[in-house]
Amino acid sequence: MVSQFMHSPGQEHFNAVYRILTYLKGTPGRGLLFKNPGHLQVEAYIDADWAGNVVDRRSTFGYCTFVGGNLVTWQSKKHNVVARSNAEAEFRSVAHGICELLWIKRLLEECF
Repeated sequence: MVSQFMHSPGQEHFNAVYRILTYLKGTPGRGLLFKNPGHLQVEAYIDADWAGNVVDRRSTFGYCTFVGGNLVTWQSKKHNVVARSNAEAEFRSVAHGICELLWIKRLLEECF
């Protein structure tokens, strides 16, 4: 539920994420395993498929973000508008991915 507010988070959303992270830290061995590489490097991989949907010609985009080599967020979605070129589809996808990276960066700055 928290991920739906990632593009305009408020203090209550950061508090909820902090509670989730605190819970995960206190419950090792409960199904989630994160490796500790000794750094918090944030990486993202982003791609788009220009006019990939043959019905409405809208592009599909996706991204995944890693913190310290651990997958933390991902999304795959159709664009709301029809892109006029591959460059426009890729640009829109990169914009979504950068928003995600900035959200994660802000979250990490608040937590650490």
